[in-house]
Amino acid sequence: MTAHASCPPRRTSPRALSRAFTIVELLVVIGIIAILISLTSVALSQAGGSARQSRALSGLKQVGTAWLQYSNQNDDRTMIGYADPGVQQYFKMKAKDRAGNTVAAADAAYYPHRLLPFLGYDRSLMYEYIAEYEDVTSIPDNVIAQNPAWGYNAFYLGGWWEMQGSQPAMRYGQTAGVVCRSVAQIERPTEMIVFSASTAAEPGLYKAPDELRLGSSWVCPHIVGQEVIWRSTDGGNYGTIDASGGQPGAVLGTLASLYSSANRPNVQTVQGGGAALEVIVAQSVPHRRIKNFVQTVRADMSTALQGLGDLMNQGRWINAAGRSSDPFNYTHN
Repeated sequence: MTAHASCPPRRTSPRALSRAFTIVELLVVIGIIAILISLTSVALSQAGGSARQSRALSGLKQVGTAWLQYSNQNDDRTMIGYADPGVQQYFKMKAKDRAGNTVAAADAAYYPHRLLPFLGYDRSLMYEYIAEYEDVTSIPDNVIAQNPAWGYNAFYLGGWWEMQGSQPAMRYGQTAGVVCRSVAQIERPTEMIVFSASTAAEPGLYKAPDELRLGSSWVCPHIVGQEVIWRSTDGGNYGTIDASGGQPGAVLGTLASLYSSANRPNVQTVQGGGAALEVIVAQSVPHRRIKNFVQTVRADMSTALQGLGDLMNQGRWINAAGRSSDPFNYTHN
């Protein structure tokens, strides 16, 4: 019987042994993956913000174009910024909804119900940002009136109209060259702001953009008449200021109730450095809705992302300020 030689035991090579990961190596790999995920997340977030910014500017340009169409159909007159119920009755002004129903005078006082017909009643261009309403057709008339994403340069384009006794009167109408009653009167259409992102704010320091903060139907330059409303600051010396619970200042007489705690949520100031908006008098002010810039459309229908400091140039809001030797500090009676 032939004897077979026994096979020698298989030996594991050092190279095969080195294929196993140590705990340290696994932790390093996990750390690298976490960093890559973080970088990807930041990139996606920035891309999403840029896409939303572009979409918002596109919608804002359509709103500006509707404003121009309104003027074209009304003998070049600029759209009135505000008309109280008495003024509406005096001028026989009426606003209709899509169904042809007359809008209540209190809601028709503001621009949105006058402009929506020129937008084909497409509410998404001004209200899609309001998260509470999945369907923009369900937004009530008062929210449509008061809370569009875009505030109109209402004091200086078309004018702010209120009844004084038995006659309508335009605020600041007594100062020549301040209010543009027609598009042709706008001297610098490449600079003149028609609409900008806006919000109603009580006194305090606002450091962070807020994409979902309620908008307002008008917006103010930093000086209205001779009163300083807001100013830009880097916020370096302010720390954290809590603006919640503040009482509204002198704002537009009977419209002051819009800013009461019952109608507006309290403001929580966000900590952090960088540019900030200091609100001095409760008013409707420019708002950084996405990133650190204010979305605007000018009278030539160009859109822009403008910094708060740039918006302190009164020439961007008021005809006569553009002729001033000091447009940043321009005041009027």
